[in-house]
Amino acid sequence: MDTNLCVIRLGDGERVCDTLGKILDTPDITTIGPFAVSKEHPTELHYHDFDEYWYFTEGTTTVTLCTADGQSKSYRIGPGDLVVTPQGVEHGHIPDDVVKGVQWVSVIHPNARPGHLHR
Repeated sequence: MDTNLCVIRLGDGERVCDTLGKILDTPDITTIGPFAVSKEHPTELHYHDFDEYWYFTEGTTTVTLCTADGQSKSYRIGPGDLVVTPQGVEHGHIPDDVVKGVQWVSVIHPNARPGHLHR
C-alpha cells in the first residue's frame, strides 16, 4: 500500500483514486461526526479493522501513516485535506495547535475488533 494515495488534497481538486477506491469498504454515513484535537492531546499511532476517514476543516497537523510492512511517512495536513486510512494502516497526528474536522468510518464487519489497535 502506497500511503501517498491516502492523502487527498480535496481543496486542490484531487479525488480518491481508483487504486485506493478498490480496497475501501462502503462508508457508514451514520458514523460521521466532528472532531477537535489539540497539540496537548495528539492522536497516538494506531490502526483499525475498518477504514477511517478524516476531513480537515481548521488548523494544521502532521499526520503519520505506517503500513503493516513497516513503511512510514509523515504529511503536513490542513483545511481541505482528506486522510483515508484503510484497515490495518497505522495513523496518528500531532496538531500545531488545534485541528478540527469531520470523521467517519466504513461499515464495521461483525468480526472486526473495536477501538484503537496497536502493533
